Amino acid sequence: LRPPYGVTLESYPTDTLIERAQGVIESSLYVDLERVGAPTNLALSMAAVYAWTVDFSRLQEGDAFDVLYERVYVNDQPVGMPRVIVCHFEHRNRMLPAYRFDQGAGDDYFDEEGNSLRKAFLKAPVEFSRISSRYNLKRFHPILNRTKAHYGTDYAAPTGTPILAVGDGVVTKSSYTKGNGKYVKIRHNSTYETQYLHMSKRAVTAGERVRQGQVIGYVGSTGLATGPHVCFRFWKNGKQVDHLKEDFPPSEPIESHQMDAFQAAVTEWRARIQDREFAVR
Repeated sequence: LRPPYGVTLESYPTDTLIERAQGVIESSLYVDLERVGAPTNLALSMAAVYAWTVDFSRLQEGDAFDVLYERVYVNDQPVGMPRVIVCHFEHRNRMLPAYRFDQGAGDDYFDEEGNSLRKAFLKAPVEFSRISSRYNLKRFHPILNRTKAHYGTDYAAPTGTPILAVGDGVVTKSSYTKGNGKYVKIRHNSTYETQYLHMSKRAVTAGERVRQGQVIGYVGSTGLATGPHVCFRFWKNGKQVDHLKEDFPPSEPIESHQMDAFQAAVTEWRARIQDREFAVR
C-alpha cells in the first residue's frame, strides 16, 4: 500500500452470552427461528447437532424446540456461529435431548444417558432439502411413463447444493450413465454402500477415501431427472433398502471414567433449560 493508505491491526474485547430460542415448527426451522427472533444461522448449528438423528426435510407442524446457545459479540455485534449448549427438540412426539460435553477430544453431543447423537450415517445427504419422492417399488416414472421400482429417496434442492457423504468410506465409482447422470457410489464397509445420482458436478474420484459430511458433489439434474435433486440409494448386504426405515447404532458413548462429570453437567443444564425464565430476553 502507498500513502495515504495504511493498515492498523487492532483487537477488541469479546463477550460470550448465553441466549435461548424456543418455539413450535409452523413452516421450517429457519423460518420459525426468525419468527421467534433467534439468529437464523442457529438452524445450521442445530442441524449439525442432530444430523444423525433428525432429517430436517421431514420436520412436521407441531415439532418444538428449546435451545440454549452461546453467542459471541464484538462491539455489541454478533460474530461467528451460535454454539449449542443444550437442546430439547421434540420431533414427531418424541423428545430428543442433546447435551454438549467434551471428553478430551473436543465438544460432542449426547443424550441424557450418555449415548452419542452421532451415528454411522447421516440421516440425509443434503441439508434443508425436501423429499420429493420416496423409496417405492411401484412408482410411476414421470419420464418413462411406466411403472418402475424406485430404489432411492429423492431430495429436491437447488442446483449446486453440496451433497455430503453420509458416512466414512471409499469411493468405488465416480462416473456417468444415461439414467443416473453424474453419480458417485461409496462402499462404507462390508455391509453398507450408498449412491448419489443426478449430480451437476462430482467432487471425488474412484479410489478416494472420504469422511462423513465431506462434500462429494453438487445437486443437479443430469440423466433421467425432471428437476434438480439427488436420488440417494442405500445398499445393505448387496440389496437396496429404504434407508429411512433402517435403525443404525450410535457411535462411542460417554466413557465410564467421564460419566460422573457428564451427569453433573446434564443435571446443571437440565435445571437451566427447565427454568422457563433462564436466558429469556
